[in-house]
Amino acid sequence: MSESSDTSTIDEKKQESNSTTNGSYYSNIRNFVWNVFVLFILFIIYCSCSGLILYACKLAQSNIMPTDIHCSPYTDSKPNIQPIQTNIFTTYTDPQMSMKLKFPYSEYNSSNKILDMFHEYKNKATSNFLANYLISIIESIIQFNYSSFTTILNMLNGLPEIILVIFGPIILSFVSMFMFIVDNIYLIYLWFVNMGWFFKTNTNDSGTGKPTWEDVTVVSPFNYACAIGLIILFVVLFFFSMPLLSVLSGVSIAYCLLSAIAYEAELNGKNITSATIIQDVFKYYKTPIISVFSFFVVVSAFSKLGTIPGVFSIVTVALIYYGVISIDIFKPISKDHLSKMVSNNQAKKTCTYESVKSKQGGLYNMLFGQSGGGNITKELKNIGKHLHRK
Repeated sequence: MSESSDTSTIDEKKQESNSTTNGSYYSNIRNFVWNVFVLFILFIIYCSCSGLILYACKLAQSNIMPTDIHCSPYTDSKPNIQPIQTNIFTTYTDPQMSMKLKFPYSEYNSSNKILDMFHEYKNKATSNFLANYLISIIESIIQFNYSSFTTILNMLNGLPEIILVIFGPIILSFVSMFMFIVDNIYLIYLWFVNMGWFFKTNTNDSGTGKPTWEDVTVVSPFNYACAIGLIILFVVLFFFSMPLLSVLSGVSIAYCLLSAIAYEAELNGKNITSATIIQDVFKYYKTPIISVFSFFVVVSAFSKLGTIPGVFSIVTVALIYYGVISIDIFKPISKDHLSKMVSNNQAKKTCTYESVKSKQGGLYNMLFGQSGGGNITKELKNIGKHLHRK
């Protein structure tokens, strides 16, 4: 009885051990398959972002984003932008060849929903100074971000395309974080420097035409006192508005990036969107993308399945790469519509400013007032003179 009982116990333990081993093996397989699936999704997203960044770099070279606060869509002055072609999907032959991408300054590409809406409101007869104060802050931060991204992306455009495809999303992530910090600092400046709008009043009561802005002076004591009161109020509100400014900074950066990839272009004479470039990145950079993906799959096989399956995965990848297993996932696709490389220089943009003062730049505007926003420094001096006379 005792020997029979011991044998039965040993058999049960062996069965439990085998069951545990089988369960662990199948669990490892499930984890491996899940990891490969997640890697596949992440690679799709990452490479799609690489295509969008490549597209945005060519857009930056074309210089058609609204980077000048004195030009359309901020004002009625239309910019004069040099039409150029940009290189994309370049070869590594001698001489180098490339496809040609062009961003026309068309009616669609020159429009901007948010900025057009602001511009329309600023030209309404019922335009209000307080709304213009808020609009001037938002417009300025959007213009700053467009200008910054145009400069940075144009610099990245000088890198080899393969670098942008592999490291583009990582680089832009660091750039965006830096931009977020700078935006918050710039918004603090804008919060105060645009208070000149508090010393402006719209005297157009007809309901038609454009607003007529006049300075609020001590001749109108009530309006003048209200302007001073608003300055005090907004100085106090500033300390409670820091979280809101951070949100505005993040939204502005996101809006500028999303609007950049919404531009239309011409690739080899055909109208396209950024989705076409994403497809072509997977098409023309298939070999490096699959190579990096295969590396991570092999690493996952070693970590989830063990040494033997890991070695087997390396052998399988090698057989596919050298054509023993007839799967053409590593075979590059030939590029078409190639021609000699053109210059990578950024397109020139010129704009006729509406006033001489607007040319002076940020420091001049800070000290002597911004176009349309009034001269806050002058008004504060007038307060001092008025009190001194009393």
